[in-house]
Amino acid sequence: MIRPIALHGHTRSVTRVKFNKDGDLLFSSAKDNSPTVWNAQTGERLGTYEGHNGAIWDIDVNFTSTLVATAGADQCAKLWDMKNGQCLATLPHDTPVRVVAFSHGDSMLLTVTDTSFGATPAIHIFNLPGTTPDVIRDARTEYRPMFSHKVPEKITFAHWGPTNETVYFSSEDGTIVILDIQKGKEIVFASPHKTEIKRFSVDKDFTTVLTASLDQTGKLLCARTLKTLKTYETDKPVNDSAIMPSMYPIIMLGGGQDAQSVTNSSQRANKFETRFFHKIFFEELGSVSGHFGPVNSIDVSPDGKAWASGGEDGFVKLYHFDEEFHKNAAKLSQV
Repeated sequence: MIRPIALHGHTRSVTRVKFNKDGDLLFSSAKDNSPTVWNAQTGERLGTYEGHNGAIWDIDVNFTSTLVATAGADQCAKLWDMKNGQCLATLPHDTPVRVVAFSHGDSMLLTVTDTSFGATPAIHIFNLPGTTPDVIRDARTEYRPMFSHKVPEKITFAHWGPTNETVYFSSEDGTIVILDIQKGKEIVFASPHKTEIKRFSVDKDFTTVLTASLDQTGKLLCARTLKTLKTYETDKPVNDSAIMPSMYPIIMLGGGQDAQSVTNSSQRANKFETRFFHKIFFEELGSVSGHFGPVNSIDVSPDGKAWASGGEDGFVKLYHFDEEFHKNAAKLSQV
């Protein structure tokens, strides 16, 4: 890999990095109130989305890269015009919003609310009045969820299923669930971890789910049954995961122990790394360090040519895989 491009723009910890479907744009959110879009090739900062009053916990971009959604600690989600940064709509909630995600086809928006002010954690789904900035800007819509599902434990992350009929969500008690939206029932339940699942990723064809947990492991689950297929062990809490495109049998785990939590002087105590594992044989292939604090978020571009990480140090690091990496990764597929 070539040297990373360090993206300077956030003043506080980065909470999420996310490529668009074409892989030419990179979006980031942070505990500051300035969600940002970057050129994914050069690292140039293209703009910010100003309007939240507090930390931004999540960011998503729709399939056509025309709309951006953000989840804020100021108890609202917002929809933005991707190109000009205009706030198109504000979706009020009763508590801080932890997760935001466009549905397949961009006709709906999923949000997750925190346990706060005595409220119960919940998943909410909103119908959107349209899929383009002009339609949403001109719509006189009072945004109210058409579906909500409450759970007792804090929800850490959520992801649409292969169709808009289900949602996967994880909780701080180490469980992961498939929720049937139409029936309003949890249809598959698993407890792959004993401690909090920070986030999880799903491969493109929805065959596997990769978790990231504070128990220092990532686990590969069957996307249909949620049964554990593989376990990838590290020596640090894992905050995020990524699955390389299907041509390479590689998964990635990012994390690192918070300096306040370090209780020993192990050789890797101060390394905040993204670690690469063989997806099938679960051996560690290598690691990349570069942040001065835990890695909070990682993502791989859809074409597998680049990846990015966001850290507690407030930096976004953008990497482009070189020819040598692709040659070595291709050899792994032949084993």
